[in-house]
Amino acid sequence: MKEAQESLKGKWGISIAACLIATIITILVSFIGGYLINEDWGGNILSLLIVPPIGVGMALFFLNLYDGKKLEISTIFNPFKEVWLNSVLAYFMMIVIIFIGSILLIIPGIIASLMFSQVLYIIAEDNKIDPYNALVKSKKMMEGNKWKLFKIILIIILLAIVCVLTLGIGFIWLAPYQNAVYAKFYNVVKVGKD
Repeated sequence: MKEAQESLKGKWGISIAACLIATIITILVSFIGGYLINEDWGGNILSLLIVPPIGVGMALFFLNLYDGKKLEISTIFNPFKEVWLNSVLAYFMMIVIIFIGSILLIIPGIIASLMFSQVLYIIAEDNKIDPYNALVKSKKMMEGNKWKLFKIILIIILLAIVCVLTLGIGFIWLAPYQNAVYAKFYNVVKVGKD
């Protein structure tokens, strides 16, 4: 987590901007989908088509941050032309598996979400991988690492509670920090499984 914080030095501004843009797009997509279709599920369907590539774009943006590459806001939108369908299909498959796990009990749903947590990063790094293999690769990468990620998520949740106490202003810094931590985690796990 400390290394993730170090990687943000001098790059907080563009990282905050990237997170704000992604958040605004996600909220607008949900709102517009619900308004156009006039049903709650309308926002969910439109979100399913837009949010996964934005997620892959954010993963790519923060992998670039971690790797010391030049950061550009346009990176967030690259997956729409490169891996749109794969990201949507992989995200849909993840949701179905996590939903089935959650129906069985809460714990299998949590385990499934941890197991497939690296899918967007895998697609961001390898735009030729198909959705199924991205899920399989994430599952293999997370063998023995689920508890580590769970502890990181708990720390992020505690930081989010602190952000609520700042009337939400703290989320401006928490979002890029959280994304940088997850990108760092992916790189560490990936090296361990290569």
